[in-house]
Amino acid sequence: MRKLLASTAVLLSVLASGVVASSTVGVSTAGAAVYASKSAFCAANDQIDRGSANITTNAGFLAFLKTHTQDLAILKKNAPPGALGQTVQQVVSGAEAAISSNNANALNNLPNGASIDTYCGVDGNGNPLPSYFGKGKSTAFCATFLPVYQDVGNAEQSGGKSAVLSVLTAHQAQIKQAASELSSLPKSIRATATSAIDKAQKAIATQNPSAIGGGNGNGPADHVALYCGQNQ
Repeated sequence: MRKLLASTAVLLSVLASGVVASSTVGVSTAGAAVYASKSAFCAANDQIDRGSANITTNAGFLAFLKTHTQDLAILKKNAPPGALGQTVQQVVSGAEAAISSNNANALNNLPNGASIDTYCGVDGNGNPLPSYFGKGKSTAFCATFLPVYQDVGNAEQSGGKSAVLSVLTAHQAQIKQAASELSSLPKSIRATATSAIDKAQKAIATQNPSAIGGGNGNGPADHVALYCGQNQ
């Protein structure tokens, strides 16, 4: 459900403890046993993720959601218990309110839903999380990389590539430090991380925003973020 957060900071919501991996979980509601299907929940989430993968504006995403109200209902009905379930309810209720009011800007106020995708084992585009997901959480490289990545995400949403370039330029020292740590990364992510750092350094050196490239959640920096444990 990353697309529901298209205009918010891209921050990882930690998966709540107590979420089970079985296909069906029991939830007590008003004294009655209600059984939520993880498979139905994740199938609905997949429909939204994959169907909206190429949508880049809130207006476009709102139009998309209007044709997927059934998927939103399935998410709400089959939300898991605990903190994650509360996030699901908030995200879906906010999306439904945006649809009802026909206000695309209301999507800006939704809580981060990255934990929903993590629960389903996918990224924000519906692709399976890679085997290296979260493997670098405790590394020096990720400690350097993630703050820059998060600031870039905020800048991109608020001001586009020119704002991103300004943020990258301000973080030259951190990017240089991350470059020095590339050799410590495993082969599974090293080339991708090198590409992400190279793009950033080229953009800074040329002061050319186009050197940053794009990706809609599928660029090299986004894959590196997954290695660092941050789903979008």
